[in-house]
Amino acid sequence: MGKLNAAWHEAHPMPRNPTLDQRVDWHLAHAANCGCRAVPRRIAEELARRGINLPQRRESGADASTSDA
Repeated sequence: MGKLNAAWHEAHPMPRNPTLDQRVDWHLAHAANCGCRAVPRRIAEELARRGINLPQRRESGADASTSDA
C-alpha cells in the first residue's frame, strides 16, 4: 500500500450510492491523487471495457498530507 492523501480524501468523498460512472470517475481521480490502495478489480475491468488505461497509482506527494494506510 502507498500513502494516504488525507486532504484529498476529505475533499473528495465517494458519493452515496454512486452510479458506475461516478465510481469510475472517482477511482480515476483517486489513483492520480492518492496511493492508499489499488483500483478495485470491478473498476479496473470497467476501465478496460471502456478502453481507458488503468492509471498508475500515485505513491506519495511532496505537497500532500500523508500518513501510513
